[in-house]
Amino acid sequence: MKLSKRTEYGVRAIVQLARHFSRGYVQAKDLAHEEKLPNKFLESILLALRRGGFLESKIGREGGYRLARPPREISMGDVISRLEGRLSIREGKLPEEIASGQIGVHLLNQKLTKAIEDVLDELSLEQLVEHVNKVAAHQQQMYYI
Repeated sequence: MKLSKRTEYGVRAIVQLARHFSRGYVQAKDLAHEEKLPNKFLESILLALRRGGFLESKIGREGGYRLARPPREISMGDVISRLEGRLSIREGKLPEEIASGQIGVHLLNQKLTKAIEDVLDELSLEQLVEHVNKVAAHQQQMYYI
């Protein structure tokens, strides 16, 4: 399964907002610059996240976007569902006449979809940011000759 660019950019933005959670509002242009994302596209993604109840926004010089609640209370499954829609490897009902192999593929796709949804539902934004911070710290310790 591969996430759409919309979802990928949304996750990148919400991770940055979680990292800046204690600082308050962050402007969309600053998020776009930090993550090297197209500003207009990011604005539409941030609006969708705001409508989904994940973000708050404030207009003005001190305005921007911030998380509507602490990162530990935000499920990545909810974020992905808001941006991507229902996750499934393959949708549809089984036809009446179907080969055994097709049934096997259908069942495998159902199990894969359930596994992906379970992992995302159990992963909070806070946990994801902790992993991001560990990897970032490790990369900064590495040096090249």
